[in-house]
Amino acid sequence: MPVSTELSEAVVGQRRLIERLLVHGRRATGEEPSLRSPDAGDPEFVKNLQIFLRLVTDADALGVRAAHGLSGDERQAAAALERREELRERITLPTEVPLTLELLLARRFELEQLLLELGDRTYLAGRLADVYDEQPGTVSTWRSLYGDELPALLPGGVTGRPQQAAPPPGQEEVEATRARLARLIRAKESQSHLVKARWALKRQVAAPTVLVLLVAVAAFALAVAGMVTDDQALWAATAAGAAGAALGGLIRLRDEVTLGTQARQFWLFYVGQVLVGAAAGVLTFLIDDGGLISVAGGAAGVAAAAFAVGFSEAAFVGLLTRLGGALGGG
Repeated sequence: MPVSTELSEAVVGQRRLIERLLVHGRRATGEEPSLRSPDAGDPEFVKNLQIFLRLVTDADALGVRAAHGLSGDERQAAAALERREELRERITLPTEVPLTLELLLARRFELEQLLLELGDRTYLAGRLADVYDEQPGTVSTWRSLYGDELPALLPGGVTGRPQQAAPPPGQEEVEATRARLARLIRAKESQSHLVKARWALKRQVAAPTVLVLLVAVAAFALAVAGMVTDDQALWAATAAGAAGAALGGLIRLRDEVTLGTQARQFWLFYVGQVLVGAAAGVLTFLIDDGGLISVAGGAAGVAAAAFAVGFSEAAFVGLLTRLGGALGGG
């Protein structure tokens, strides 16, 4: 059977599987194991599924060009034909086990490396166009490794001005681009595993840390409540500090969290930030009630100050600085 037919049939099968994964990924019964992926609802999983499908389509197009002598490189076409079974296996996702994000990433990087080995000029130029415009993130990009200079395999200039006609890049440039792309993919793979390992470790540590913080803040608030006769102002300040921290965290999510890794880490630390805001509210009340620093406006003024301290880390630091100055002066 020709390589183009083999790959085209595999592409159809993979497209169907990926579409079912995207739609039915959390079904528990009645489906093969691959459709019971625990990561089906993860946006990172969905993104990598879409990337994998595009790579599968690229493999199909590469096979068609090789089979019909359209690649312009007889050596690369022969290599693609000789390794057609390996290429077909690489584009086939496993169905006997649940397809986790870790497994999907491993299969994606394996397929990318093989495509770079077998890719002709057309494939390399297309893949280069994808990676050249990648924005900075948690892993390497083409520009972070090789700079902003437009690669020779990419047509057009970067200034918008008419460019003089240049001869097409030779085979040496094609091979150099292949090597640079292979290095970039290897860097992405190793850094991706490192980022995921760090996040897994941080998540293990963050959960018990937030729990300890919750117990400490609750004990702090209850201890202060037992010291005062009217605790309504205390609980108002505590709630105001927590509300300020919650609003500040939401604004940071909107304006500062731009990477997938940051979004994954946000929730646990957001809960911790709200607890810190509550503690800041208790501290604001305690400082005013003890006369260390006078807050105008009575209980309402204390609640307003607690909201500001919870909202802004700078305000919290400023409050602690003033407290230290007051204690030092005393």
